[in-house]
Amino acid sequence: MPDLQVICDACRKPVQGAEGYLWIDNDQINAVLKAVAEWDRQHTLTDSPRPGAKMFSVADLFDYPEEVKWQAHHHTCDPKQDANAYSIQANRIDTWPELLDWTAHLMEKGWLTHTDWDDVLRGVHGGQRRIVLAPTSKEK
Repeated sequence: MPDLQVICDACRKPVQGAEGYLWIDNDQINAVLKAVAEWDRQHTLTDSPRPGAKMFSVADLFDYPEEVKWQAHHHTCDPKQDANAYSIQANRIDTWPELLDWTAHLMEKGWLTHTDWDDVLRGVHGGQRRIVLAPTSKEK
């Protein structure tokens, strides 16, 4: 029995079994990685005795590239079905152990820190994000 449910961003209904997925747009990830590299280049001190040292103001942080948002959709609700996406089928991330395994797997990806995966995880208990507790799930 699933502990968790993926909630479709379009229709706000649970995604059952293999009828949808949690996904992120690889093209957006690649664009953010390029933007972050450029931001880092612009703020790296070239004459510092500490390699890679950066200097920036608080105002410069407003120019830091925004993170890429994970999305959840039924196959039929997905507005970008042809997107170059990294996806996780809903029925492969509907238990606590699977969520933990996927999180460990995603932590190996260099791009994860440039996504809102932390918000996805924080939203599980609050029931306000893309993955929520299943109605029959009991917290332990």
